[in-house]
Parts: sequence; C-alpha cells; structure tokens
Amino acid sequence: MSNFRLSTLLLALAVGSPAIAQNLQRLPLAGADDLVASALVAAPNPGFNTERAPVQFAWKLDATQALQASAPYVDDSRQFWVNVSAAQMQRGYAIDTTAPGAVIRLSPGLDSDMTALALGDLQLQVAGETMNAAQAVEHAADAEQMRQAGADFSAGTLSFRIRPELGAGRVSLKAAKAKGSYLLHVYEPNSSLRLRLAAARDSVVAGGEVAISARLYDGDLAIKAGRLGGLITAPDGRSIDLNFVEGADGSIVARAALPADAASQPGLWEVHTFATTKNGKVRVLRDAKTAIAVAAPTARFAEEVGFAQGNGIDVNLHVQAAAEGRYQASGVLYGTDANGQLQPMAAAQSAAWLEAGTSELALHFGPEVLNAALRAPYAVRELGLADQTRMGQLERRAGGIENLGGSPGDQAEF
Repeated sequence: MSNFRLSTLLLALAVGSPAIAQNLQRLPLAGADDLVASALVAAPNPGFNTERAPVQFAWKLDATQALQASAPYVDDSRQFWVNVSAAQMQRGYAIDTTAPGAVIRLSPGLDSDMTALALGDLQLQVAGETMNAAQAVEHAADAEQMRQAGADFSAGTLSFRIRPELGAGRVSLKAAKAKGSYLLHVYEPNSSLRLRLAAARDSVVAGGEVAISARLYDGDLAIKAGRLGGLITAPDGRSIDLNFVEGADGSIVARAALPADAASQPGLWEVHTFATTKNGKVRVLRDAKTAIAVAAPTARFAEEVGFAQGNGIDVNLHVQAAAEGRYQASGVLYGTDANGQLQPMAAAQSAAWLEAGTSELALHFGPEVLNAALRAPYAVRELGLADQTRMGQLERRAGGIENLGGSPGDQAEF
C-alpha cells in the first residue's frame, strides 16, 4: 500500500471513529473557594532530578459513598507560650491556670549565659501555698528522658505536671539560680477554654490571599477575646501581621496578601495566633499554630477541555505553563444513575513533563474502572493541578466540567 493511500485511510479512520472523536468543552469560572492562579510566573527549576516519563492511572470509587474533600488542619489549642527572663524567674513568675493538671515545660533560651534548671532548683506557689517542686508536681522529665520516650526537645528542657489535687488558679515558678532567659510552655488538657484556628485552605499560590479564622471558645460556646492577634511568618523570617475582623455572621477572620515572591524560599509559612481574655479573676492565655504551603504559580488550567469516549473515557485538560516542569492533574468522574443523579464513579491522575506554553494532560478512565450502572451525561469534578518539579499545589476546583457525553438516555460506549 502506498504512503498516500495509507495516510488517506488513517485520516478516514480518525475522522469516522467515535473511539477517538473529541468534543471540546470549556471549564466554568472558578468559584470563590477554588484555588486558581490569576497570573503565572516563570519560576526557575530547582534542579532536582525529576522523572520525565508520563504516568496515568485510575481507580474505581464506590458510588454509594459520598466523597469528602480534605479539610485544612484545625488547631484547637489549650496551650500558650511565653518568654521569661532570669530576673522574672528569680522573683517568681506567675501564670494563671484554668483547670487542674496543667502541664508545664521550661526550656532555656539560646543566651550564651543560659542555665538549665533541674526540678530541685524550682520552688512553686500554688493557690497561695509555697512548696518545693517535689511536693507540687508529678511526672517530671528532663530532655533526655523525653527523648527516650520519643519527644525530642532542646538540651536543658524540663517538663512536669502540676498535681491535679492542688486544683487550678495562680501558679508561681521561682528559681534563684536562673540565668539568661527561658521559654515557658503551658498546656491545659482539662481546660474548657480553647483557641480554635484554621486557614481557609492549606495551600495557596504566591501573590494570592490567605484567610485565617480564629475564635475563643468555652466548651462549645464562642466567647469574646479581650485581645486577638497574630502573624504569618515566612521560611526566611519575613512576617505579615494579621488583623482580625468580626463579620456580620459572627465569624472572626483575618486576610493577608502574600507577596509575589512568597514561594522563593523552600518551606512552609507558619501562622501563629494568640488570644487573651478574663475568666473571672483568671487571665486566660492561648496560642495556636498552623502552616500553609505557598507555591509559585507556574501553570493553570486553560478554558478548553477535550472529552472522548471509546476505550473508556478520556478527559484532556489543557494546561498553560509559564515554566517547564513535571505537572500532575487529577479529577473524579461522575456518572448519572437511574434516578438522574450524578454519582462518583472513578478517580484518575496523570503526570507528564510539559514545556512552557500550552499542553495537555489526559485523565484516562479505562473500561475496568467504569460503572455499567452509571451513564451519560458525565461530569468531572474535584479537579487539581500540581507542580511536581517545585512541589506546589497550583489549582484546586470543587466543580469542573458538566454534561459530558449527551443525555441520560444515551448508551455509553465503554
């Protein structure tokens, strides 16, 4: 067969075969809670050895089980930290506890003249009664003992629990031998008072906005803080102050714009929030922490999406990349059941090396992962795009592409 006749036959098969015919769709506008980069940057390649071979895989989902998106970490804190000077420790430094059994950890600072304190160096005053540490505490451990138990703290750290039978209230720590400075950590596992901290999402793109919610609670009852503040700290030490504002719905949220070069340093951005209030005569302190991953916005999904049926279902996602690298796409395929309701059918991921410009990442749902009880129209939701070269989450959409493959009465070609 001549090359001309072979080319003509292949062209005719490509045009006439429904197995590879591709319908073009468009991504809807991103929702307010979706992660999408507004502008792209050509971030440099960090120089790691990156696999370039393309990979695709998919797996079945149980249509009877509702999918739950992973939620950002929430810190329900019953603890606080405070820096204490040697002079304060020598005079006696007082803290207020709100429940019996407070756990206290004392770590020497990095001062050149610092002195680690042993349990015998401490004198405590609890509920107005002065006593030596052996009378007032239980479960005391030094840094080496904590390390053997799997908790690695700096040299000179001392930890102990105030005996629960001594109750709650004011506790004063006094050490005549104190030198330098100390970090005092107080954890109250039995307290009803907690500071709840959460970021709206656990990953953002540089140049975007981060939203942080924080609220004091007494049990399940939200209470007003006398003071609520915080900051976001970058891996290189830069920080952004958080200004919390109460909304009409009672939520308390701080919003901060991250700089365009926020992803220039490896590591997580740490969110630290602190709150104070009064509970009767007791001063309540709480600190809470969480962390956010910040990615350089090197790529995003383009509007155009290809859909094809044949040997399963293929969804071709167009990707705009400002920097070459290995990118990963993910999504969940939904099908329509006998009642006309969309149900999850399968999940797929695809990764490949892309050059700068517009390319495609294909999600392939093979016949082995499709559910014969679910038919067209289909939808692809929970779309995600990640930069594997720079280890960043670039895009996350709860919604996706709807009404793929015709009406519910159509017979799918698996």
